[in-house]
Amino acid sequence: MHTTNIDITLTSMGRQLTFSKEFLEVAHVFRRAGGEGAPWQRVAVNTRSPFLDTDVFAPSTLLAYYVHYETQQGEPADRSHVVSTTLP
Repeated sequence: MHTTNIDITLTSMGRQLTFSKEFLEVAHVFRRAGGEGAPWQRVAVNTRSPFLDTDVFAPSTLLAYYVHYETQQGEPADRSHVVSTTLP
């Protein structure tokens, strides 16, 4: 198992997520828009780092992300901490 770091950077094209990923690991990105009462949605399946989320949201929207890791056999392996940002 590894360190499950995740960072978020706002760019002109969207939100760039940079996270650790070992060679054979499967990484899925989840996003929640609108605060703690909103549901989590998987927005990327077996993706690489960095991942760029280009979906458009209204200004002041609170977005949160985490990465869920699985083994090649589909078994849960780990999960990153949650990062969040409020759109300008």
